[in-house]
Amino acid sequence: MRVVFVGDSLTVGVGDPAYLGWVGRLCAASPLAGLGLTAYNLGVRSETSRHIKARLARELAPRLLPREEARAVLCFGVNDAKVENGRRKVELAESVDNLFAIVTQVSKLCPLLMVGPPPVLDDAHRTRVEELSDVFARTCDDMNVPYLEMCRALCRDAAYCDSLAAAGDGYHPEAGGYAAMARRVGEWDAWLAWFRC
Repeated sequence: MRVVFVGDSLTVGVGDPAYLGWVGRLCAASPLAGLGLTAYNLGVRSETSRHIKARLARELAPRLLPREEARAVLCFGVNDAKVENGRRKVELAESVDNLFAIVTQVSKLCPLLMVGPPPVLDDAHRTRVEELSDVFARTCDDMNVPYLEMCRALCRDAAYCDSLAAAGDGYHPEAGGYAAMARRVGEWDAWLAWFRC
């Protein structure tokens, strides 16, 4: 099985001294670890849904052949909700349009899941992430794409919150936070279902 993970710096695992992030930990713990799982991490630091939409066509196709062995996991949104110069980097309506376009494009190539954006320490930014996550969840539901809410769930996870605070930037967690993300995704029925086929 080939699994492509598409996202931003949180998908890459910025801040993790082991350079594994949640993606590396998740794949290492998967039922196919060591038995033929190939993971591609297509996270790019600072990217928004606008950037991701623009680059997917050239990046996905060579990694997702043959189709029957391919899967994709999306995880982005924190950068969309960030405010710079008094404005959101990507307005909410455009974020939803971008998600729709991304899901439409990826679903033509393979089955996919979406992992919602995780929380940040800044209260105002976190509120915007929660709002975006709620809209993403509804959009994914409308498009029959399984969606895993992360923002509120990880706000209640002491390991994640402690790791986020310790990291210093309030945005990227340390190893413990990425491990908490990996556990949540790894216990998700939609993720596990891929390995029962």
